[in-house]
Amino acid sequence: MTFSVLMSVYKSESPSHLQMAFESVWENQSIKPAQLVVVKDGPLSPQLDAVIARWQRDLGAVFELVVFAENRGLGAALNAGMQACRYDLVARMDTDDVALPERFEKQVDYLNANPEVDILGSFVREMTYAGDILGIRNAPIGHDEIVSCLWASPMVHPTIMMRRSRVLEAGNYDASCRRRQDYELWFRCAEKGLRFYNLPEPLLYYRFGKHTHKKQSPSLAWEQAMIGYRGAKRLGMPFYQRLACFLPFVRSLLPSTLQHLLYKMLSRFDPRRKA
Repeated sequence: MTFSVLMSVYKSESPSHLQMAFESVWENQSIKPAQLVVVKDGPLSPQLDAVIARWQRDLGAVFELVVFAENRGLGAALNAGMQACRYDLVARMDTDDVALPERFEKQVDYLNANPEVDILGSFVREMTYAGDILGIRNAPIGHDEIVSCLWASPMVHPTIMMRRSRVLEAGNYDASCRRRQDYELWFRCAEKGLRFYNLPEPLLYYRFGKHTHKKQSPSLAWEQAMIGYRGAKRLGMPFYQRLACFLPFVRSLLPSTLQHLLYKMLSRFDPRRKA
C-alpha cells in the first residue's frame, strides 16, 4: 500500500540531523514512501535549504515542498502538510529523529491487517542530542489502555502512522496550536471514536531531551495543561487525572534544578515507562 511521510522544518534545526532523518525515511527503509511532504515553517538557514534542495532534486516528484513565508508554528505546518498528502496512510516523522529500517513496512503491514486501527505508534529507542543511546521507552499498547491515560500523552508523535481520512474527519491538526498540537488532536480523535494502538517494539530513534529538559515558559505550560484538562474532562476521565494535566505547569514555575528533580520523580508514574 502506498503512503506519505509528513515532516516540518524550522530554522533552528540541525542540518546534519535533517540529513540523517531523510536518509532514514528513504535510503534505509525496507519499503519507501510514495510521497515525502516537507513543510518549510518560515525562512531557514542556508545549510537547511541546501539539504532540502539536494533531496528535492534527487527524489523528484516524490518530494513535495510546502513553503510558509513566515513561521506559523507546528500546528499550522502539520495542518497544511496533511492537506498536501495524497495517500490515506500518513507517517509522521520529526526532522531530528531516525526511523529504523523496517518501521514503515511493519506499520503498513499492521494497518492492512487491522483496518479498525486508525492511529498507530510504537515504542522508541531514546538517544541524546549527540546520538548516544539511552534506552527503550515503552508505551501503553492497546486502545483502551491508551485512551485511559491519554492525559499523559502515551503516543510518541513521530512514531505515528495514521489514516488521513479519519484524522481529517476528526478535524485535522489545529492550526492555532503552536505547541502540543498532537496532544490536542488525540483527544479529538478519541472523542470521534478513532482507534489507537502502539506496536510493542521500538521503530524510531528519538532524540530525548530536545524538549523535555528545556525550561518551558509558564504560558506555554499553562496552554498545554488546559488542552489536557479540557480533553480529559470531555472524555469523562477521573478528576485526579484532570488535575495531573497541570503538573507541567507546576514544573515550569520551579528553578531548573527542581524541575529536573520533579521530572525524575514523576517519570516513575509515566505510562511511557522505560525498559
